[in-house]
Parts: sequence; structure tokens; C-alpha cells
Amino acid sequence: MRKLYAILCLLAFGFHLFAQEHVTIDQCQSWAVAQTSANVQKDLNGQILKENLGNASAHLYPKLSLNGNFTYQSAHNPWEGTEYADVSPFDNNLPYQMQYNIGLDFEQTVFEGGKIFFGRRYEHLKNEAEIYKIDLAMNEIKAQVINLYLSYLILDKQMGIIENVQSTFDDQIKQLKVLLHEGVISANTLSQLELEALKIEQNYEEIKAKKNSVISSLSILTGKDLSDVVFDIPVLPETDVFNGNSQRLEFSIFENQKRQLEYQRKLHFSNSLPSLSFFATGGYGRPTYAYYLNKNQWYYMAGVHLHVPVIEWAKTSGVGKVINIQKEILQSKEQDFRNANQIAIQDKLNEIHRIEQMLVLDEQITAKYKNLTKTSSSQLVNGTITAIDYIRQHNDELQSLMNQELHGIQLLKAKYELLALRGQI
Repeated sequence: MRKLYAILCLLAFGFHLFAQEHVTIDQCQSWAVAQTSANVQKDLNGQILKENLGNASAHLYPKLSLNGNFTYQSAHNPWEGTEYADVSPFDNNLPYQMQYNIGLDFEQTVFEGGKIFFGRRYEHLKNEAEIYKIDLAMNEIKAQVINLYLSYLILDKQMGIIENVQSTFDDQIKQLKVLLHEGVISANTLSQLELEALKIEQNYEEIKAKKNSVISSLSILTGKDLSDVVFDIPVLPETDVFNGNSQRLEFSIFENQKRQLEYQRKLHFSNSLPSLSFFATGGYGRPTYAYYLNKNQWYYMAGVHLHVPVIEWAKTSGVGKVINIQKEILQSKEQDFRNANQIAIQDKLNEIHRIEQMLVLDEQITAKYKNLTKTSSSQLVNGTITAIDYIRQHNDELQSLMNQELHGIQLLKAKYELLALRGQI
């Protein structure tokens, strides 16, 4: 009956493990990104871009306005004192002192120096810069997910190692209790081993608390309940494929800023270019250009307006110098970032090489400690070593196992960080 109960328990436990959901680091990153407002921000930036493009194109839209004028001036007869005084075409030979009219003014721009084209391109670049900022924030969230995910794996490995050690200590304590009952060993030897077992349990609970904290943080970040899932260990990412050119988003941002400065220059330069437009005006009254009109009547005027700036060229030249200085500053910042990035990449490559060497040694050290612990276990039972010696030996093995697992996860983390430095993640 007991055997049947044990088999059923094992089957139930196996079914539970099989039924548990497995998650990957890529899934956690996708969930975390989906939790943010990144897509909403991009949609809103798209709406802003649409409005700004419309504003930049406003120069081409026809302009229609309602205008009214009233003027008063001192008047005199321009023919007075001349031989034409008696043949003036006007009845009173005096211009009217008051002129007033109301009418509609229409204007249609034909060419405005390229402001519309340059303005629209500039707005596109500004929107692109905002998208880059959002993507940078997403990369930071992905890096945070990687750190939490790998921290969980380290803690989970440590808990597994401690559980094995606890099982070994429990078996050893059972054997010592038998020996104590038989009078082979002293009670002090058993107490020392039990005390060490309690310390190990305390360490286990501390690691468990840290692990639960990491799970809580990762659950909040991803918006998923990850308290009862299995975290798959990622495959070591491929880091050998690299053409030497970092794909970091910061370099795209630098390039975007340089292009923005260039289009600012073009926008300022467009102010010094000629502009051409059609205009028409019409209305009712005595307009100001017909001083001798002696009655109100309908009128109209149409033509072409050409505007050629002259002084603006000097101003544009000054603006161009400022933009050149700003570009030099930007290029120096980009070079500083490039140098820092190259140094960080090289440091990370050195770290990866160091960890790989440590892992090779870890395997040898762990294997030797395991053999020594087996030997010290039988020596403790035979009374040739003390409990303190056995505990010290067991702690050395435990530390070597933890170092091996820690270095494995550190290698994984270092490779992910290398990909991030290269802009490949």
C-alpha cells in the first residue's frame, strides 16, 4: 500500500512539472515591451507629425481675407498754379480727404523659396528623433528584463545546490544519530553538524526570499503572473558575428541631429530666396489709390507679387556659421561616444574570455572537491576527522558548485551585454 501511495505521489509531482508553463527570456521581453505605452506614444507622435506636416504646407494654401480701410489726409490741388489748373479732369479739382473701402483680398503662393519641402523634411526628422527616444527606453526595459531573468536563474541554481547539500546533511545526521546511540561518537559532534544544517537552511530561506522578490519584480514588469512557471535557461547567444560597426541607436540619433541641423540651414537659406505669388483684391468704396474718385463704386485689382530679399543673405550667412559650429560640437560628442563604446566592447570581450577560463577551472575544482567530500564523509563516520573538518570540506564543495553555476550565468549575462553594446539586441 505504501509503495502504491509513493508511486501515486511521484506521478502527481511529475504531472505538475509537465503541466507547468515554460517561459523564455524573449517572451518576457515581449511582454514587458507590450506593457509599456510605447505603441501609444508612437501613435500619438504619428498624429503630431501629421499636424506639423499640415502646418509646414500652409504656405501653399490660398489666403482670403476681408479688409476694410478708412483714411484721412490733408488735400491740395496738384494742378493749382500750373497751366493745367483750368483743365483738371475733376469737377472740384481737389482730391477727397477721406478714403474708405471694404473688400476681399486673395493671395496664392506659387514659390516660397522651398520652405514647404524643407519644413516637411525637418518635421519628419523631429518625429524620427522622438521614435528613437522611445526605442531607447524600450532597450532599457529589455536590459532590465535580462538582469532580472538571469538573477532568477542564479538564485534558482543556488537553491537547487543547497537542497542537495541539505539532503546530504540530513543523511549524515541520521548516520551520526545511530553512532551516537551506539556510543561511537560524542553528542558534540552531532550538535555541530545540526547547527551547520540550520545555517544552511537559513541561507536557503534568504535566497528564497530574494528569488520571490525577483519574481515579483519580473511579474510587475511583464504584467504576467510568473510565480508558478519554469524559466528556461537561454542558449548562449552568438557573439562572433560582428562587422566592427556598432549598431547602437545613439549613432542613429547623432545622424538624425546632424540632418536636422542641415535642414535648419536650408530653412534659413530659403528665407533669402525670391518668392512669387498671385494676388487679387476687390471691393466697394473709395480706395486709397484713387484719390480723385468722387463717388463710391465697385473696384478690383489683380497682379503678381515678386519678393526678393537682399539683407536676409547676411543674416543667413551668420545662421550658417552657428549651425557649422553646432555640427562640430555634435561630431565631437559622437566621437567621444564611439570611443567609449569601443572601450566598453573590448572590456566586455575580455570579461567573457576571463569567465570562460574560470568555467574550465570550475569543472576541475568541483570534481576534486566532490571526491574529497566523499572521502571526508566516511572519515567522519570512522572518527578520523572532526565534524568541523567535515563541515569545512562540505562548505568548500558547496562554494565551488555555486561559483560554477554563478560563472555560467555571468557568461550568459556578459554575452547579452556585449550584444547590447553592439546594438544587436
